[in-house]
Amino acid sequence: MRTFVIRARKGTVNADKVFSQVGSGAHFEIIAHTLANAFYFSNGMRPDVEVYVVLDSSPDFPKTLKFSSNNGLSFPGFHEHAILGVVSSALARGSKITKDETQSIEPGIDIYGFGFETLMKELQAHNPVYLLDKKGTDIRSMTFEQNGVFILSDHLPMPKNSIKGLERQGATKISLGRKILFASQCVVLVHNELDRQ
Repeated sequence: MRTFVIRARKGTVNADKVFSQVGSGAHFEIIAHTLANAFYFSNGMRPDVEVYVVLDSSPDFPKTLKFSSNNGLSFPGFHEHAILGVVSSALARGSKITKDETQSIEPGIDIYGFGFETLMKELQAHNPVYLLDKKGTDIRSMTFEQNGVFILSDHLPMPKNSIKGLERQGATKISLGRKILFASQCVVLVHNELDRQ
């Protein structure tokens, strides 16, 4: 299993605001592009891929959407509008979720009533975690363990306290080069490196 976590610092939990955040300061389109590149390749959908989208912009508590290709995940297309329609629908159907609750929305999509720190405690307990950082170890010099979790942020940097917390729990910083790339591009390069290995 390959797992990606993308933290959307300004990503809304309000289903009605998803499309209005495209092209705005929140840049919700980053989520759509990252999901497309995480799951799709030219022959269809990749098996054994999970993506957690952590949405921090909430009036009460953050929420996390989990997408899993092995559990019947389906999008009506791999373009931005189709993917964001699924995201918006999932948020609408999970709008009543309570803090720390988990709810299955449809095959391949779950919603959690918690955010980044709680999610990472769960994932780091059972999986090797890799934090993408331009100052990390070059990905081409790494040999990866099975079931790795790869952590990305959207257009806003990961908070320093979150980075320190990940490192305290054993996360490894990895680099894709000296240039800072879009999250969607990072996912493609990670996939490619793991495919080649």
